[in-house]
Amino acid sequence: MEDNVIYQGLIAKELEPVSNNIHFYTTGESCISELDKNPSVIVLDYNLDGKMNGLDTLQRVRDIDPNVYVILFSSQKGLNTKEIFLQYGSFDFLEKNSLSLRTLRQMVDCVMHPGQKNLTN
Repeated sequence: MEDNVIYQGLIAKELEPVSNNIHFYTTGESCISELDKNPSVIVLDYNLDGKMNGLDTLQRVRDIDPNVYVILFSSQKGLNTKEIFLQYGSFDFLEKNSLSLRTLRQMVDCVMHPGQKNLTN
């Protein structure tokens, strides 16, 4: 989920080699309503439109499907941000910056294609 349309495009372009089935939601509520599509991976930003932030959304995702792989991909900084999200069930935390899109692709590739050598260029 990403509320910034420009960043959505960058993420989609980066993840295109990994998966052709990518959906973007700008609110936690819209993501939750689509969990019946059984996503393999949810890339979740902290700051979202709507009433639910990333932590609220993560908690609801865990209540509904504790097995979906959630990567928090956010520029949110603060004391123990990573630890808090890991405590609430995020599998990984990646700080959003100019170099992190490739790392995000590698993380998603590892989830989508387990057991393969995941060094996508």
